Amino acid sequence: MSNSNKEPEPPDTLSDALIQRIDSLQLPELKAILSYVERRIEALRTPIEEEIEATAAGDVLQIENHGAYALVRKHPPDSDGPGANTEIVSLYHVRREPQLDGTESLHWAYLGDVHNSEQIRCNSCGCHLDKNASVCPHCGSENVSQSETEG
Repeated sequence: MSNSNKEPEPPDTLSDALIQRIDSLQLPELKAILSYVERRIEALRTPIEEEIEATAAGDVLQIENHGAYALVRKHPPDSDGPGANTEIVSLYHVRREPQLDGTESLHWAYLGDVHNSEQIRCNSCGCHLDKNASVCPHCGSENVSQSETEG
């Protein structure tokens, strides 16, 4: 970030004509450009589900896309050989993480193993939850009900 007394240094990859045009804009126009650029980047990037499927170790069972992040249930890799350990289902919070070089990578945060086979479903947003949940962490609703038993 630059201080308010000094103009920011433009990247070398932008043309002088584009920099001059941007520098001539007022704050509302700059905010509109920023909004457009963010939407344009989102339209061009690979969907997070595809990135997860392509890079996940183990066997992905379910991906819940929540926009800024995804919740992923998967069988972890088998420590004794190739393939996945189908006796364990692990839950991960996955988000895109910007790197210093301008690229992005997926940041996987392990949330724990799912030990029970019974699930409940939030009656407000429809997300599957642990059977002991009383409040949905996705939407905050207390309206949850028994939904199914996995075999």
